[in-house]
Amino acid sequence: MNIKKIVCLLMFIILIITISNTVLAVNTEPYHMKLLAVQENGEIYIGSDADLYLELKEGSGRVFLETFPLTKMDTQISTRFAKDIACNHFKLDCNNYDFIYTIKSKSNIIGGPSAGAAISALTTIALMDLEYDKDVTITGTINSGGIVGMVGGVKEKLEAASQVNLKKVLIAKGNSKQKPLAINNETSEEQLDLLNYAKENLSLEVIEVVDLDEVLFHLTGVNFNDKEFEVYEDDQYKEIMQSLQNILCDRTKSLIQEVKEEGVQLNQTEVNKRIEKSINATQKGDYYSAASFCFGNNIYIKSNYYEEMIVSKGKLTTLFKTLEKKTLLLESKIEEEEIKTISDLQTFMVVKERLNDVKQQIKIFNEEKEQALLTDLYSLLGYAEERYFSALSWTQFFSMDGKKLIVDQQRLEQSCLQKVSEAEERHQYVSLFLGDFHIVGIKEKIEIAKQSQLNQEFELCLIMAAQAKAESNAILSSMGLSDETIVEFLDSKIKAVERIISENSAEETFPILGYSYYQYANNLKEEQPYTGLIYLEYALEMSDLGIYFPEEKEFNAQSFKIKRDWMLILVGFLVGVLVTIIIFVIERGWFRRVPKLKFVKK
Repeated sequence: MNIKKIVCLLMFIILIITISNTVLAVNTEPYHMKLLAVQENGEIYIGSDADLYLELKEGSGRVFLETFPLTKMDTQISTRFAKDIACNHFKLDCNNYDFIYTIKSKSNIIGGPSAGAAISALTTIALMDLEYDKDVTITGTINSGGIVGMVGGVKEKLEAASQVNLKKVLIAKGNSKQKPLAINNETSEEQLDLLNYAKENLSLEVIEVVDLDEVLFHLTGVNFNDKEFEVYEDDQYKEIMQSLQNILCDRTKSLIQEVKEEGVQLNQTEVNKRIEKSINATQKGDYYSAASFCFGNNIYIKSNYYEEMIVSKGKLTTLFKTLEKKTLLLESKIEEEEIKTISDLQTFMVVKERLNDVKQQIKIFNEEKEQALLTDLYSLLGYAEERYFSALSWTQFFSMDGKKLIVDQQRLEQSCLQKVSEAEERHQYVSLFLGDFHIVGIKEKIEIAKQSQLNQEFELCLIMAAQAKAESNAILSSMGLSDETIVEFLDSKIKAVERIISENSAEETFPILGYSYYQYANNLKEEQPYTGLIYLEYALEMSDLGIYFPEEKEFNAQSFKIKRDWMLILVGFLVGVLVTIIIFVIERGWFRRVPKLKFVKK
């Protein structure tokens, strides 16, 4: 073979290798992790193992899922959400890959969100191509902010882990105290300490974790959570929230004065208790909690006023009609607001939610006024009027600045549908253990979200679905908690929320609702810890909305692919030019014309 052919062959091989490395850089070998599940066996649940595989292919961020055999619940929703959490939590570019997940089990298993944390972890490992310990697995949901949530059937799952020789299982914080499961929502009265049970009976190490960072540390040895963070209150938020608090608390003073002039007697002890709480919260700079206590006082005062004055049903009808006109007018006014930031979006959501609540009270009044007791109608009107006033007060936040995001109708609808799917999936999972009767309120919120989606009220859909999902998460979290353990659990949850708020703040997307709920949860932690847990879940859902809405000037995956294709063409062109030059030089025989250097002895 002459030099010309050898050079051409070498150049061709180099070109093929270069393009192959650029285009096919994705690992074609599937990543694998053991899953733990439960399955029905007569009147009891038993543990079962399954296998999770993930392949990355060049693509556009699509998610594909195959299960063998089919799971009892649709896991497509939780799989997609878990992937999105991993991409968002670690700031990974997932738009250039398609994700092919496969779940294989020996028999039908209870699916749903309990594999969420494992899917997020394996997604992160695959995208970063990390070395990981295949003798370790995780059973838990994955929630907004990368928080690992509790699941049922942990004892049964640990027994399955032991049978397949796993060495370590990660579970959600607080999930180590749990009763064995049974069909028909029945459980044993015995509550086990699963950490000791696993160690003494199964030769298995069980570790409680809070978030995805801790999961990755135990799987890979890489510490993703070593950065310091600090929660700070946005100055503009503080100013507006203080103004809102002043408005609601000044209203309390005005209402007290008005009812006294009318000769109406109030339970002063009850009123003073809320006033004192409001003052204490104000002194701590917790203006949202202070406003909430004044809001509660205002409802109490108005309801008592109507009851003491013995307002007739005719007069109540007139007052409700006036309130309805005011509600529709405000609703029409906020529709004109342009949503450009997370603050705008959350303001619209909270105002819309409160106005929708008012409309629900008006609907109840119109349907039940003939049969209902007057005292119930007084409470209904008092609550509805103050809910409207609260909505009006929150419109101040439309003036708050923030990073510009792409919040168009298409993305709003997509986020609405996604959040409804997440809420439904989590609601179904909770109903497996509690039945539908105990979670009727969650189902009602999901139905409101669905109806809002049909009415193209996507912001209302988003907040109602987020609340429904948060309440389901709170129920799951509280299932394994006792009065002795809940405070410690709340502290770990608060720390996780603080980290998410800090990250959002650093990205100039201060979560006004997430921060407000976080403050209120802190206020409730000692006296009403379980209610505080619900508000922490609200805070998580409302602090991570950026996952659905990209920055206005964000990286564009399609644009990147076009640029990449042009780069490949350019590289190919340059290689072709280089090959042509070499061939030209060889054909001209320029190499042969270069005289040999002669060394002459002196």
